[in-house]
Amino acid sequence: MMLRPGFEPRSGAREAPMLSRATPPEPKAWNGYREYKHFSREDKPHGIIVVIGTPGSGKTILAKRLASKIRCDYLNVGSLAKERGFILGIDHKRNSLILDEVPITEEIKKLVDNKCLVVETISPNAIPKDLVIITVVIRCRPSILLERLRSRGYSLGKIRENIEYEVIDGPVYDALVIIGRERIVEVDGCESKPDDEIRVVLDFLRGRKRRELGRFNWSSDFISIIDSLPQDGQ
Repeated sequence: MMLRPGFEPRSGAREAPMLSRATPPEPKAWNGYREYKHFSREDKPHGIIVVIGTPGSGKTILAKRLASKIRCDYLNVGSLAKERGFILGIDHKRNSLILDEVPITEEIKKLVDNKCLVVETISPNAIPKDLVIITVVIRCRPSILLERLRSRGYSLGKIRENIEYEVIDGPVYDALVIIGRERIVEVDGCESKPDDEIRVVLDFLRGRKRRELGRFNWSSDFISIIDSLPQDGQ
């Protein structure tokens, strides 16, 4: 089971199957949202644009600016869960909330209501997948993430957990749980200007430019900070 930072699946939740090692079929090219059912005559997408990534990666800034740019509503899954009481409990060991995914999913469906919704989340499990247009994965260099999480007052164990999640491409794995890779775009939430990355998303959304997954490799950067991270048992 992949443990996601700041999130614990509800009791009895089914985990997504591991990705097959067999060579996957060639995906259908993404030609823009108008090829699919989720669009309007005003050139405005109808459905969900998911923004997912490690805590501290820059999800909130990009998600809010993207929503404003394309005139969509914005929703933070964690905030929704707290406001509506969709919490099953607290994982004290990991200092994370245990979200009640079923009512969250139903509430998101109601909020979409044949319009556009940009949904910020750290977990894929509460997202109504049949309503997703694209998923935007926010990436962040581990050395930058380290400083951001320190400034937030995260414990050493929590910092290590989040950084390891980023290094092993955890956000990409979670995006693949939501939707096929032909409708996933990775952007830099730490070293690029938000408006530049929003243009990348808009070009992808409209079918103007496709980017392959795997453009971020943090191995060298992670090695450079590994002595600053707590070891197992600390």
